[in-house]
Amino acid sequence: MEITVLGRMHPGATDFDDGNWLYSPVDVVVGGFKGHIPAGLRAEELRGFREELVKAYEDFGGVARLESLEEWLSLTATVHRSGRIEVRGVARDQPGSANTLTFLLDDLDQTDLPPIIDALTAIGEAFPVLGEHGQRGVNVTGKPSTGTGSDT
Repeated sequence: MEITVLGRMHPGATDFDDGNWLYSPVDVVVGGFKGHIPAGLRAEELRGFREELVKAYEDFGGVARLESLEEWLSLTATVHRSGRIEVRGVARDQPGSANTLTFLLDDLDQTDLPPIIDALTAIGEAFPVLGEHGQRGVNVTGKPSTGTGSDT
């Protein structure tokens, strides 16, 4: 599975609600199945997933979750004390659609986590979380943002 972050959806927005949407297509290849979804994930979702992965790695066990706001992607990574990792996921082809790909990645171990964490850290550095939840900012048109997501 691969998440590619291409940029911000609203590059001029500085508020939490609009500024943190990221163009982030997801490619899933599991068994004989392939899926590509043109997802929009949020910077704070990826940051939270990274933080939970770091904790699970450092604690030699735990669970990390990524639940996208628009239900494009749901991941639950379980790090077992033995070092084995399993990732259960659901990818949806578009928000609200019944078309889903449910998968299990169970050929991972704890040595696979550092490069994943590093990649998520790089995404966070390139696209840091902007503003605070509920903050009003300025959007690309220069008009004050109401923070409702409908100002663009």
